[in-house]
Amino acid sequence: MPLFSPILKLILERTLPLTVGMFAIMLVQLVDSVFIGMLGLDELAVHGITLPFQTAIIGVQVGIGVAATSIISQACGAKNREQSTSTATITLWMGTGFISLVCVGFWLLKAPILSVFISSDVTEQHLSTLAEIFYRYWPVWLLSAVSVAVLYLLTCIFRANGDTKTTGRMFLLASIINLILDPVLMFGLEMGIIGAAIASTIGYACCAVYMFIKARRWGWLNALSSCFSTLRFVAELARMSAATIVNQLLPSVSAFICMMLISRISTDSIAFWSLLARLESFLLVFTLALTMSVPPMIGRYLGENGQGKIGQVLSSASQFLILFHLVMALVLALLSPWLIPLISNEEVIQNWFIVAVWVMPFSYAPLGLCMLVVSVLNALGEPSQALRVSMARLFLFYVPAVWVGASIGGILSVVYAASVANILAGVYAWFKLKEVINAPVTTAQRIEI
Repeated sequence: MPLFSPILKLILERTLPLTVGMFAIMLVQLVDSVFIGMLGLDELAVHGITLPFQTAIIGVQVGIGVAATSIISQACGAKNREQSTSTATITLWMGTGFISLVCVGFWLLKAPILSVFISSDVTEQHLSTLAEIFYRYWPVWLLSAVSVAVLYLLTCIFRANGDTKTTGRMFLLASIINLILDPVLMFGLEMGIIGAAIASTIGYACCAVYMFIKARRWGWLNALSSCFSTLRFVAELARMSAATIVNQLLPSVSAFICMMLISRISTDSIAFWSLLARLESFLLVFTLALTMSVPPMIGRYLGENGQGKIGQVLSSASQFLILFHLVMALVLALLSPWLIPLISNEEVIQNWFIVAVWVMPFSYAPLGLCMLVVSVLNALGEPSQALRVSMARLFLFYVPAVWVGASIGGILSVVYAASVANILAGVYAWFKLKEVINAPVTTAQRIEI
């Protein structure tokens, strides 16, 4: 199949609005980290502690969203309006409630959470400073995480109904609001690191309210009481969400372990890894958009009994994804002399980035392919296979690689080892997808890629 085929044009038409929105969000997150870095390394280190918990919360919301998107998109393809609207309503309200409870639990565990990420060489005075920053920032950051989750669950409903443009616009608008408020709250009103979390909360909450009103007007949501009259919709969403949440929570467990390993190197290493993680999210924005746009397409084809088109989607998306990431990695490496000073003004972190940008970004092509495969397997109704791929990526390749890198050297050894792990994960994921598709019992048995 030629790379630039009609099916690729359809994929890009669905993906580009999401890419613009996600790009804006990742850019603002990176700018957030830069602004926080201007406050000092202690603030940046505290911000870095939130990374594994951000991954956990995102894992829960994405797990619920993946299951909901698959069910709603297939129901739309099969013209089953009752199932699509009921599932959408249950997803929004139950998902928001569950994520709020998770955040309350994280808030109650604030003291042990801080102690886990403090290295043994930190003095009592330094520990007191870090604790004071963390305890003020933590509850406000958790509130911002809930607002992000609500907006994401609403975007799942829109994407499952074939509307990616509104999602892209709301992501972009939330980012613009955040970007405007960041310097005003952080520096103008002298709120410091707390101002960054408040800016995020306001931006995402405003866009979530708009999307909720629009979804109600378009008839994509029901009254909550009517949804529970048909318990099978609740049961189906819960069954699929259980597997996909476990799948999506694995990165948070991995991030938690990796941050613990890196925290044993030095506080500067935590700050560097935090910035590198933000940069990674920024560079994986197109992949993230693909994982949001491709599954609804697959779900609709399954609902319409159009499995023959799914192979074309997979082939075109994967080829373009790999090419895109390799080009992006090369561009980033060539522009690094101008970009690195914008990321951090700390000399030690700049020196690490000079090496890292020529290594890590080139591994994002196979990593992106692995992420796409996981989302495709979930869309095909194979959450257990998706879970196996995620477990292999994180606990067979990535976490052991970080452990080896941290054991034999400094933070740059971790960068080299993690890059190798990403490449191995991409190769494994692709062969696993081929295995599932070629299996005679699978629902995707007529797919060819």
